[in-house]
Amino acid sequence: MPSPSASEVPHSFDKIDPKTLGWVYRSLGVEPVINCVGVRTNYGASNPSGEVIAAMTAAAEAFVDLDELAEGVGKKMAALTGAEWGVVTAGTASGLALATAACIAGNNPELMLKLPDTSGLRNKVVIPADQRFAYEQAIRVAGGDIVSVSTAEELLNAIAGGIAMICLLGRKHESSALSLDFVRPVAQANAVPILINAAGLSPENPDRLITRGADLVVYAGGKYIRGPQSTGIVLGKEHLCRAMWWNAAPHQSFGRLMKVGKEEAIGAVVALDRWINFQSARTEREQWLPRLKRISSHFAAVPGVATKVMTWSGSVTATRLKVSWDPTMIPFDAEALRSAMLERRPRILIHDFWSTPTSITLDPVNLSDEEAEIVGEALATAFTVPQLIARSVPKTAATVDISGAWEVDVEFLHGSSRHRFQIEQKNSKISGVHHTEQSAGAISGEVSGRAVHFEAAHERTPIWLFYAFDGEVTGSGTISGTMRMGGAASEHLGPVFKGQYGTAKWHATRVAPQDLRRYVTSPPPASRGRAK
Repeated sequence: MPSPSASEVPHSFDKIDPKTLGWVYRSLGVEPVINCVGVRTNYGASNPSGEVIAAMTAAAEAFVDLDELAEGVGKKMAALTGAEWGVVTAGTASGLALATAACIAGNNPELMLKLPDTSGLRNKVVIPADQRFAYEQAIRVAGGDIVSVSTAEELLNAIAGGIAMICLLGRKHESSALSLDFVRPVAQANAVPILINAAGLSPENPDRLITRGADLVVYAGGKYIRGPQSTGIVLGKEHLCRAMWWNAAPHQSFGRLMKVGKEEAIGAVVALDRWINFQSARTEREQWLPRLKRISSHFAAVPGVATKVMTWSGSVTATRLKVSWDPTMIPFDAEALRSAMLERRPRILIHDFWSTPTSITLDPVNLSDEEAEIVGEALATAFTVPQLIARSVPKTAATVDISGAWEVDVEFLHGSSRHRFQIEQKNSKISGVHHTEQSAGAISGEVSGRAVHFEAAHERTPIWLFYAFDGEVTGSGTISGTMRMGGAASEHLGPVFKGQYGTAKWHATRVAPQDLRRYVTSPPPASRGRAK
């Protein structure tokens, strides 16, 4: 999304009418969006409910001993879900890290203060190969050494070698050969805790994952249950939840950097109670499907457009709206539509993944009735008058040929690195291989005049890395430009995650023919100026 210019940013909060929805963001030059993508963290997940905001305000009016608060929170969450205990964390990734710390170090002070150095400790964390996920770094941050297994035999061998924990992915374990039901008896027989990452799911009473034998379950506090966005909820065995708490802030241990305020702790508990017990939460959920139907009704008379309510396994919402169109009648793609909806006012935010060139998916969770009406009208207008979206981009024939080998100097925001290209050009299309210091990725793109644009996709586990290069041939043997970097799981491929690591500058120099053998046979040079 484009950033505001300095001239667009008001000088104080009193420049905008506070009665206007989103005024506080506009006071900083940031235009809010109508959220059709659901509870993605990139866009604020979900707004805290009125009950949560009221509880947090009340919590801010007094002080409390946080250890005593943790006791009250733990008991209340146990009563709400049937778990032995519970703890509020600074998001689900924090929950994964603290659970790992608890399973490796417990509350042994000498081990706690050693983290994340786990040398000499039982630190292996087993994750089934088909349940790997993008946030595993949270486990490694605590010193966990991830071991990927694919079969029952590999699982048994890993357990025999000594492991600290088994981690399963809540929305995928059911379809895996190594499901919770399969893993549980093996884990229990060897006294190995099972942690489930259920960030995209929601707790129940009684909690189904706890009932089925999970030792710890991590849920998001700020997604569907509408608690504080920066919170996570962990339910499970009392001794493990307590160990997580002693490893967390306010204590001087590994998790001190993962602080949860008293207001957030109260807000998360109230959100959990509301999700399970309050009629207001049930009423909200009952409005999701009608809002999708409200949007869909705007397309009934639009030629070439079809809609379908979709069910998504492993999702709390279970209902989303797929809108597809005939490209012979509506000549724009989903990304062009997404970009155009962000340029209008009010801005409308559409998923950059879960789409095809001729379809988009809309999520109802964060929409009001009024916003659903705005979305339906705006999209119907776009489909009816497609020239408002479709832009004719003139194609310019390539005037240069960049085939060959290139050494590439990359300047990051801090530090630098040496990469390599091996490129083959046919007319304007280019392909090849991009080498970093640690991996290689397939290049695809084009040359227009002297301008080059291509992407390199590096297949890795658990997420791929992407480098998008834009540049210009500045001489017979040099290219300079900028690149945008990101990482995305295969199910979430889209420009947002593909660009989530920011930009860097690059300068490429063609490798001379006499140096080509050295280029092909020698490894890439080491980084220069890397921060330690």
